[in-house]
Parts: sequence; C-alpha cells; structure tokens
Amino acid sequence: MKLSPCLLCVVLHLFAAQLPGAPALDWPALEWRKAKPSLFARVESPAIVVEGKLWLFGGFTDTLAAASQVDVYDPANDSWTRRNDMPTRVTHLNPARDGDTIWFAGGFKGKHPGPVTDEVWRCSIKSDTWTAGPSLPEPRAGGGLAVLGRKLHYFGGYKSDRQTDAGDHWTLALDGGKTWERETDLPNPRGHVTAAVLDGKLYALGGDHGHDKTQIDVNSCHRFDPATRRWTAVAGLPDGRSHFESSTFIYQGRIVIVGGRCNQSKPPRNVVGDILAYDPLADAWRVIGELPEKLLAPSAAIIGGRLVVIGGGLNNPRPLTANTWVTTLPAEANR
Repeated sequence: MKLSPCLLCVVLHLFAAQLPGAPALDWPALEWRKAKPSLFARVESPAIVVEGKLWLFGGFTDTLAAASQVDVYDPANDSWTRRNDMPTRVTHLNPARDGDTIWFAGGFKGKHPGPVTDEVWRCSIKSDTWTAGPSLPEPRAGGGLAVLGRKLHYFGGYKSDRQTDAGDHWTLALDGGKTWERETDLPNPRGHVTAAVLDGKLYALGGDHGHDKTQIDVNSCHRFDPATRRWTAVAGLPDGRSHFESSTFIYQGRIVIVGGRCNQSKPPRNVVGDILAYDPLADAWRVIGELPEKLLAPSAAIIGGRLVVIGGGLNNPRPLTANTWVTTLPAEANR
C-alpha cells in the first residue's frame, strides 16, 4: 500500500514518538520554595554533585574577589557544611569528577581583574585534601573541563591577556599522565564555554567572544567524538548565551541549562530566567521551564527528584544573591 505524503508524515511522527527518549521534558508550572541560603552571596561558583549533595567551590563575592571557601548543600535535610578551603583563590574554572577526585584547571586568580593561571588542582573527596596536578600547557581561564573515557579534556577559554579567545584543546591521561597532549582544536574559539558529556561524546556549549574589553555571547554548540577525534556543529542555542557553566547538567538523556546571560538577544538579557534542554535525538533546544528569578551564573543540579538552584547574579553580575531555590520536579512530566 502506498501512503499519501500527509499520512506518511503522521505515521513517521507516531513512530518517532515511540523512540527511546523521544518524550520531551516539560516543567511549565514549577512550584519553587526558598531553602536555607548559601553561607555567602556568590556567583560563578563551580558546582558538582557528590553522593546526593551539591558541592560549591569558591566563586565571586559581592566585591568581585575570588573566594576559596568550599560549602556543601544537602537538600535532604536543607543543611550546609564547610569543607577544607581551596588552596588558592581563583574563578573562571570548572570541576570535572573522576571517581574520588575532582579536577580543576586554569582560571583568573584573586580579585577581578586577576591574572590568568595554568595551575591544575585535584581535590580528594574522601580525605578532603588538595594536591597539584600537571599544569596546563599555557595559562587559560573560562575554558571547558570534562572527563571523557580515561582522559581529562580542557578546551577553549581566554589567553593571558584576559581577552583573546582560545580554541586549543588538550587532554591529560587520568591513569598516570604527566603532561597534557594536544587534541583537535575547538571550532569557533571562545571563553565562558560550558562542557558536558552525554552518550560518550563531549559537548562545547555557548560561551562568549572576549572578556575584559568586549563580551559577545554566542549560540555555537559543538560535539566531539573521541572515536573520530572530530568536532561537529550541532543545533545552536536559541540565543547567544554564556555564564551557565555551573548550572548545566545531564538529566534523562538531555543536557539541561539553567539561567545565564544572552547579551546579543533582542532585547539583550543580562540575566536569564528560563531553563533550556537539548535533545540529542532531535538535535534541538527548547525552553522547558522558568526560574523563580532571573539569574546569571548560578549553581544548579537535580538531586533526588529536586531541582536545586543556588546563588547567582541578579544583574551583570551584581547584586549577588545567597538564595537557595528548590522545586520538586513533576513526575508525570518526565515519563
């Protein structure tokens, strides 16, 4: 039987709806509540989930000085605890976890505007201690960092002048590597770029061109395949967007982005209140929910069915907030 074009479209649509992961996330009516606030107002604080708790590392204070304080939020009992401080005060760096170890690389040191560093640090979760790792080949800040397979990847960021965008991509072997090796450069060099790993691929999401003199948010998104060692362009963000490195995570086969900045949208948005999700099967982004307030560079994660959002900037970036927002995700929206 030969199907008409219209009927064929309907059949294909119904077939696609049955594919794994095809149903879209949808959180149109989230009910937010304020939980116990962060121990200080912070923005651009690197964050990572460890055993059901959200670890926050430093970040900027309201004077734009880099903090070294490490705080852990437990959404199960709405409590905060201190851990040992970072060994240096640094911002514009992102965490990558490998088992018991959390890695950090590069960044801006001290109060804004601080120098760019090539330092690499690793934090042991169990012993709560810090040790130095192999330095980056060159100083960088605002690059993406992720563990993919048994390698640590660093890409993009700003060079020593705090303005020039870098496309360099380096890897460090996690099983005894002593030096970083060159990998395929990131297309469209940029800083404030976000790293994510999904289905064995590395993603470079958004970011901006320039830092101290100009900041132009971009919508570029690329995916790196370690098998072919190639970057491929994927669907771009709806608008140029940056400052969401600490509020990006993987959930139900999607990449989810919370807040950020879209300074090239019309009109420009110095703070963003929407929640985006990327579906790799459809190669498409869509808005799936809204925050209780617009936030630049908050820290966010989903833990135990709750979306937790902490800190951030209420403008670009000040004033800062210490608010902790929590919402329970609707189960029926995620089936």
